[in-house]
Amino acid sequence: MDEENIEEKIDEVLGGEEITFPKELVEEEEEKVPEEKHKSIFQQILTMGISQKVQLALKGNKEARGILIKEPNKLICSAVIKSPKLTETEVLAFAKSRTVSQDVLRLIVMKKEWMRGKDMVLALVNNPRTPIAISMQLMNRLSDKEVAELAKSKAVPAALSTTAKRMIMQKAHKAQKKGH
Repeated sequence: MDEENIEEKIDEVLGGEEITFPKELVEEEEEKVPEEKHKSIFQQILTMGISQKVQLALKGNKEARGILIKEPNKLICSAVIKSPKLTETEVLAFAKSRTVSQDVLRLIVMKKEWMRGKDMVLALVNNPRTPIAISMQLMNRLSDKEVAELAKSKAVPAALSTTAKRMIMQKAHKAQKKGH
Protein backbone atom coordinates (compact mmCIF):
# COMPACT_ATOMS: atom_id res chain seq x y z
CA MET A 1 0.00 0.00 0.00
CA ASP A 2 1.60 3.27 -1.07
CA GLU A 3 1.13 6.55 0.76
CA GLU A 4 -1.35 8.15 -1.69
CA ASN A 5 -3.46 5.01 -1.75
CA ILE A 6 -3.60 5.02 2.07
CA GLU A 7 -4.70 8.66 2.16
CA GLU A 8 -7.48 7.96 -0.38
CA LYS A 9 -8.69 4.91 1.57
CA ILE A 10 -8.72 6.86 4.85
CA ASP A 11 -10.72 9.70 3.22
CA GLU A 12 -13.09 7.13 1.70
CA VAL A 13 -13.71 5.45 5.07
CA LEU A 14 -14.23 8.76 6.85
CA GLY A 15 -16.69 10.00 4.23
CA GLY A 16 -16.81 13.49 5.74
CA GLU A 17 -18.50 12.14 8.87
CA GLU A 18 -17.38 14.04 11.98
CA ILE A 19 -17.41 12.12 15.26
CA THR A 20 -17.03 13.59 18.74
CA PHE A 21 -14.99 11.47 21.15
CA PRO A 22 -14.91 11.49 24.96
CA LYS A 23 -12.07 13.68 26.28
CA GLU A 24 -10.19 10.68 27.78
CA LEU A 25 -9.71 9.37 24.23
CA VAL A 26 -8.51 12.64 22.73
CA GLU A 27 -6.69 14.70 25.39
CA GLU A 28 -3.10 13.81 26.22
CA GLU A 29 -2.33 12.92 29.82
CA GLU A 30 0.98 13.70 31.48
CA GLU A 31 1.16 10.83 33.97
CA LYS A 32 0.72 7.10 33.53
CA VAL A 33 -2.89 6.07 32.88
CA PRO A 34 -4.37 4.00 35.73
CA GLU A 35 -5.15 0.35 34.90
CA GLU A 36 -8.95 0.72 35.17
CA LYS A 37 -8.93 3.80 32.93
CA HIS A 38 -6.83 1.90 30.35
CA LYS A 39 -9.42 -0.91 30.37
CA SER A 40 -12.17 1.66 29.95
CA ILE A 41 -10.48 3.20 26.91
CA PHE A 42 -9.84 -0.25 25.46
CA GLN A 43 -13.51 -1.23 25.97
CA GLN A 44 -14.71 1.98 24.30
CA ILE A 45 -12.48 1.30 21.29
CA LEU A 46 -13.75 -2.28 21.03
CA THR A 47 -17.29 -1.03 20.45
CA MET A 48 -16.32 1.37 17.64
CA GLY A 49 -16.73 0.83 13.92
CA ILE A 50 -13.88 1.12 11.42
CA SER A 51 -14.56 4.75 10.45
CA GLN A 52 -14.72 5.75 14.13
CA LYS A 53 -11.43 3.96 14.80
CA VAL A 54 -9.78 5.67 11.82
CA GLN A 55 -10.93 9.08 13.07
CA LEU A 56 -9.77 8.26 16.60
CA ALA A 57 -6.41 7.12 15.21
CA LEU A 58 -5.98 10.56 13.64
CA LYS A 59 -7.34 12.62 16.55
CA GLY A 60 -6.87 10.40 19.61
CA ASN A 61 -4.37 10.63 22.44
CA LYS A 62 -1.25 8.51 23.02
CA GLU A 63 -3.21 5.82 24.88
CA ALA A 64 -5.75 5.45 22.07
CA ARG A 65 -3.00 5.37 19.41
CA GLY A 66 -1.16 2.70 21.42
CA ILE A 67 -4.25 0.49 21.36
CA LEU A 68 -5.22 1.22 17.74
CA ILE A 69 -1.73 0.49 16.33
CA LYS A 70 -2.30 -3.18 17.22
CA GLU A 71 -5.52 -3.40 15.20
CA PRO A 72 -5.46 -6.04 12.44
CA ASN A 73 -7.04 -3.56 9.98
CA LYS A 74 -4.26 -1.91 7.92
CA LEU A 75 -6.30 1.23 7.42
CA ILE A 76 -6.55 1.89 11.16
CA CYS A 77 -2.82 1.28 11.69
CA SER A 78 -2.01 3.55 8.76
CA ALA A 79 -4.18 6.29 10.23
CA VAL A 80 -2.26 6.03 13.52
CA ILE A 81 1.02 6.51 11.63
CA LYS A 82 -0.50 9.51 9.79
CA SER A 83 -1.72 11.13 13.03
CA PRO A 84 -0.42 14.70 13.41
CA LYS A 85 -0.19 14.13 17.18
CA LEU A 86 2.19 11.16 16.81
CA THR A 87 5.58 11.69 18.47
CA GLU A 88 8.93 10.22 17.51
CA THR A 89 9.07 8.49 20.91
CA GLU A 90 5.82 6.67 20.12
CA VAL A 91 7.11 5.69 16.68
CA LEU A 92 10.27 4.28 18.28
CA ALA A 93 8.11 2.25 20.66
CA PHE A 94 6.11 0.93 17.67
CA ALA A 95 9.36 0.06 15.87
CA LYS A 96 10.49 -1.96 18.91
CA SER A 97 7.12 -3.65 19.39
CA ARG A 98 6.83 -7.26 18.35
CA THR A 99 3.04 -6.97 18.17
CA VAL A 100 2.70 -4.41 15.39
CA SER A 101 2.15 -5.53 11.82
CA GLN A 102 4.78 -5.54 9.08
CA ASP A 103 2.74 -2.84 7.33
CA VAL A 104 3.26 -0.47 10.25
CA LEU A 105 7.00 -1.13 10.18
CA ARG A 106 7.05 -0.49 6.41
CA LEU A 107 5.23 2.83 6.93
CA ILE A 108 7.77 3.85 9.57
CA VAL A 109 10.64 3.12 7.17
CA MET A 110 8.99 5.31 4.49
CA LYS A 111 9.20 8.45 6.68
CA LYS A 112 12.69 9.88 6.21
CA GLU A 113 12.51 12.15 9.26
CA TRP A 114 11.97 9.15 11.54
CA MET A 115 14.73 7.14 9.91
CA ARG A 116 17.46 9.70 10.64
CA GLY A 117 17.99 8.45 14.17
CA LYS A 118 20.30 5.55 14.95
CA ASP A 119 17.86 4.26 17.61
CA MET A 120 15.09 3.86 15.03
CA VAL A 121 17.33 1.92 12.63
CA LEU A 122 18.53 -0.35 15.43
CA ALA A 123 14.97 -0.93 16.70
CA LEU A 124 13.75 -1.91 13.23
CA VAL A 125 16.69 -4.22 12.49
CA ASN A 126 16.28 -5.96 15.86
CA ASN A 127 12.53 -6.40 15.43
CA PRO A 128 11.85 -9.90 14.06
CA ARG A 129 8.63 -8.62 12.43
CA THR A 130 10.50 -6.18 10.18
CA PRO A 131 10.53 -7.59 6.64
CA ILE A 132 13.94 -9.21 5.91
CA ALA A 133 14.59 -7.05 2.83
CA ILE A 134 14.21 -3.88 4.89
CA SER A 135 16.38 -5.21 7.73
CA MET A 136 19.10 -6.18 5.27
CA GLN A 137 19.18 -2.66 3.81
CA LEU A 138 19.23 -1.06 7.25
CA MET A 139 22.12 -3.28 8.42
CA ASN A 140 24.49 -1.20 6.30
CA ARG A 141 23.81 1.75 8.61
CA LEU A 142 24.87 -0.13 11.76
CA SER A 143 28.25 0.12 13.48
CA ASP A 144 30.59 -2.89 13.60
CA LYS A 145 29.68 -3.46 17.25
CA GLU A 146 25.94 -3.43 16.46
CA VAL A 147 26.45 -5.85 13.55
CA ALA A 148 28.40 -8.17 15.90
CA GLU A 149 25.54 -8.07 18.41
CA LEU A 150 23.08 -8.81 15.62
CA ALA A 151 25.17 -11.80 14.53
CA LYS A 152 24.84 -13.29 18.04
CA SER A 153 21.15 -12.48 18.43
CA LYS A 154 18.64 -15.31 18.59
CA ALA A 155 15.71 -12.85 18.47
CA VAL A 156 16.15 -11.97 14.79
CA PRO A 157 15.52 -14.19 11.73
CA ALA A 158 18.37 -16.62 10.98
CA ALA A 159 18.97 -15.05 7.55
CA LEU A 160 19.69 -11.72 9.22
CA SER A 161 22.15 -13.07 11.80
CA THR A 162 23.86 -15.14 9.08
CA THR A 163 24.27 -12.02 6.94
CA ALA A 164 25.65 -10.15 9.95
CA LYS A 165 28.20 -12.93 10.52
CA ARG A 166 29.15 -12.80 6.84
CA MET A 167 29.64 -9.02 7.05
CA ILE A 168 31.94 -9.43 10.05
CA MET A 169 33.97 -12.12 8.26
CA GLN A 170 34.30 -9.95 5.13
CA LYS A 171 35.52 -6.97 7.15
CA ALA A 172 37.99 -9.17 9.01
CA HIS A 173 39.23 -10.61 5.70
CA LYS A 174 39.68 -7.11 4.22
CA ALA A 175 41.53 -5.95 7.33
CA GLN A 176 43.77 -9.02 7.12
CA LYS A 177 44.56 -8.33 3.44
CA LYS A 178 45.47 -4.73 4.27
CA GLY A 179 47.82 -5.95 6.99
CA HIS A 180 49.85 -8.08 4.55
